[in-house]
Amino acid sequence: MQRSAHTLYVGFLLGIALITTIAGGLYGTDYYLTGMTDRPFHPQYDELKPTGVVGHGYGIVGSLMIIAGVAMYSTRKRMRLLSGVGKLPLFLEFHIFLCLTGPILVLYHTTFKFGGLVAVSFWSMTAIVLSGIVGRYLYVQIPRGIQGHELNAAELARE
Repeated sequence: MQRSAHTLYVGFLLGIALITTIAGGLYGTDYYLTGMTDRPFHPQYDELKPTGVVGHGYGIVGSLMIIAGVAMYSTRKRMRLLSGVGKLPLFLEFHIFLCLTGPILVLYHTTFKFGGLVAVSFWSMTAIVLSGIVGRYLYVQIPRGIQGHELNAAELARE
């Protein structure tokens, strides 16, 4: 993929993630800022509560994004049969997009209310997302040759 097309691809994914995050937040800002005891009386309660049409939708779409992102990237990475299907770094970037946007939608689904097993699940998911961000940062720091292969110590010294 050419550099300009790749930049457009990453920008498009980033744009969708930002629009999704901002739109979901703006749509329910008043509801999310309302105290837990007052939420049942809020005009948006029926649609934004976790079992409401919008709130439930956030949970379903967010969960599907996470499942699809993990399944797609893992399958493409581990199955030799699929080695000719697209470039692995593009799958990784799409995986990152799905697995960052999905948890945000799940967060909107929970209406920022955590307790019991849900809290453990949420913080586990948050730890995984943060470790992925750190891992991606470290991965980018690895020196690579012109063809994208990792350089060993001897090659690095020659450079």
